Amino acid sequence: MWTITTLLALCVGAPPSRSAPGDPPSSVSLCDLLSTPQRYDNRIVATKALLQSNEHEVDVFDVDCRSTAADDLSAFIELPTSLRSTRLGERLSKILRHDRTARVEFEAAFYGSGGPYGQEKTRFRFVLHRLISVEEVPKKR
Repeated sequence: MWTITTLLALCVGAPPSRSAPGDPPSSVSLCDLLSTPQRYDNRIVATKALLQSNEHEVDVFDVDCRSTAADDLSAFIELPTSLRSTRLGERLSKILRHDRTARVEFEAAFYGSGGPYGQEKTRFRFVLHRLISVEEVPKKR
């Protein structure tokens, strides 16, 4: 039985983990996370970022560390279908539906290898676990 379970874990891939059960997720800036992805790969992290929807998915970025021709820092986040079941989820959904940008603090599984991900072929992927804060970024005039 152990062999079958081990083989399944190797084939399917282990779920994202924390340092130890019950430990809070690693809190890290998005720029640090994207510049050292191997350190946080396949882990639950807490970070702050800007979220903006495009035609196919929701981009995750920070104005202090944007992609360049030499360094691809593209990332997207998978949002649960139950997103609108919470107050913060409803707020984020409304912002994104109106083609606005949101400043969001969240906990998510981070995938820094194995890409490209999604229709936009981003280098990194997040899978949302929990929203901590959501605010709309005012449009510049």
